[in-house]
Amino acid sequence: MAEARAPRSPDALAAVVAVSITPLAGIVFLGWQPAGVLISYFVDTFVGACAVMMLLMTHVTGDELDTPIEGWKRWGKLAGALVVLGAILVWPLALPLLFMLGDDVVTSTLLDDRGFLLGLALQVLMSVLAAMRVHRELQATYDDDRILSVRGLFLAARWMVVFIAVGTGLVPALGPRIGSFVLIAIYAGASVYFELFPEHATRFVRGGKAGPIKYHRDLESRARERGDIKPR
Repeated sequence: MAEARAPRSPDALAAVVAVSITPLAGIVFLGWQPAGVLISYFVDTFVGACAVMMLLMTHVTGDELDTPIEGWKRWGKLAGALVVLGAILVWPLALPLLFMLGDDVVTSTLLDDRGFLLGLALQVLMSVLAAMRVHRELQATYDDDRILSVRGLFLAARWMVVFIAVGTGLVPALGPRIGSFVLIAIYAGASVYFELFPEHATRFVRGGKAGPIKYHRDLESRARERGDIKPR
């Protein structure tokens, strides 16, 4: 049975829609390059996926001793594992962009634009700060695995829509500029839809006949049962 969800407030709904359509408005009215927006979407998805993996290691799986990760050696192992997972993840995620923008001259000029690269760096910084905020929020909850799973499935579902749109061949056939604009519109629509209906993102990624996800208690709950930490 699906879990009951509190309905979104009108303000929250408006914020979701506004964030999603802002890039489209920027392209139409401010002359933003569609290729630049697509690259920023890729960076946002990649950094978000890495953040989810890091937070899962930190709050759910822990180290090989099933305890919170502490000390520079353990954090070094986590960082190394994250680098390996990120290196494996980056190329599959980049495939839609390679199909859309691989031979685009405008894209190559963007990558030489210091202002554009600075904007990407700021986006990465904001994503890191957002991950730190989520880390603090998870420290105050006991539902870490569920929260992170919902976020990971949202990211996966949204980028799967991009894969499907590019894989049909219809969007790339429109050319780098128009095709990129259409792909951005598809991405924005998927963002709004899966943000409003996260259960549909789960069904889209896992399939309609998949069994329910089995969640694990977070590290803090397991440590409390062992008596390693005192109840709050």
